[in-house]
Amino acid sequence: LGRNNTTPFSYMPYNDFGAGDIPISTEDYTDLKAKNIGFVHIPFVLGAITMFHSVPGVGNGRENGGLNLSPCVLARIFKRDITVWDHEDILKLNDGLSLPYEDYPITVAHRKLGSSSTSSITAYLHKSCPTEWPVELVGKTIDWPKDTESCEGSGGMTNCIRDVPGTIGYIDAGHGHDEGLIEIELRNIDGTFLSSKEAAAKGGIGAAAGAALPTSADADFGGVNLLNQPGPDTWPIVAVSYIYVRKDLSHMDDPQAQSLLKLFLKTLTEEETITKNCAQFGFEPVPSKVSTMALKGIDMITTDATAAEWIIETDTMKGGGQGDYVISKKRRSYVEYAQSSTTADVATAMKEVSGLQSSRSAQGSTSSKEMGIAFTENDEKLIGAAVAMSAISLVLWFGTATWFVLRTKGIVG
Repeated sequence: LGRNNTTPFSYMPYNDFGAGDIPISTEDYTDLKAKNIGFVHIPFVLGAITMFHSVPGVGNGRENGGLNLSPCVLARIFKRDITVWDHEDILKLNDGLSLPYEDYPITVAHRKLGSSSTSSITAYLHKSCPTEWPVELVGKTIDWPKDTESCEGSGGMTNCIRDVPGTIGYIDAGHGHDEGLIEIELRNIDGTFLSSKEAAAKGGIGAAAGAALPTSADADFGGVNLLNQPGPDTWPIVAVSYIYVRKDLSHMDDPQAQSLLKLFLKTLTEEETITKNCAQFGFEPVPSKVSTMALKGIDMITTDATAAEWIIETDTMKGGGQGDYVISKKRRSYVEYAQSSTTADVATAMKEVSGLQSSRSAQGSTSSKEMGIAFTENDEKLIGAAVAMSAISLVLWFGTATWFVLRTKGIVG
């Protein structure tokens, strides 16, 4: 927490770490440093922010006659200086653009609440075309023209673009592509018109992070932005996601939790982790030199001397894979085992109940008459159901009791 906290709780941590795609400001960095509170930025993934549209009949991608826009034309569209798709400045960039009718209207969609995507887009427009997009229009929230559409969240932005033909809006590239939206071709600083998808295929997302980040994880990241970086295939609006974490983890009471956090951070520097789990959302790993910087930053984090070293079992560790402080991809937890065992016990109980019911049917109603009790067919079914439920309840009770005892003794989490 920040400088608005009152002494003696100024900058008291309320959680173990934070995450986001806006770096901690230079002002906060300086204030924290003055109080001898060290922390690091751990960059771990990159993502593109881009514009999508719903102009009928316009192709998706350069090879399909995609819609070209320059930064200044885009700024004028968002400012509502340009309000129709057949404006002469748009037609100059899109020879042969075919529209449903003349003066086809442009609807501008923007995020309703503050968002990092709004911050990135507005900062990009100012950096690329300051004459059309002044600094007063830069931020997570800005005063948009009244005749624009306010959309809540990424899902809301998707609906705004898709539901109203002729709309243009901004969203993270992965989300937009996953929803099947049509992307514009944006001119980068080298003069190339390209989509974020084309840029990603040519390494143009990672290229934006090449020289834009500090060389040390504990440096000031406040001035970092990955906007308008050079390169013929570089995408001009790239965001980097960070983990923010203190160097001193003594505010975490459990030493084992401290070392577990460090293991978690290290997994975020592994390309396999990002490729398998983040690529589906349109993100990609940071370049190798940035990953190396992040690893050095993790090594700056100190833990209690009694903190155990956690490891991940990927290949079978005979005799050790089931040990303490081992996270295994190959083994089940005890809770999973207990659940599967309970399922088997329930199946056995049901089989036994079924056998009892069969035996009862074979005996017929003679025994009940001998006892002076007459059961109807419906009575028989109810008794069978009650016996089955009783058996299941006993098995589940036993499994729950076993789990509770083991949890009390610290054997399971």
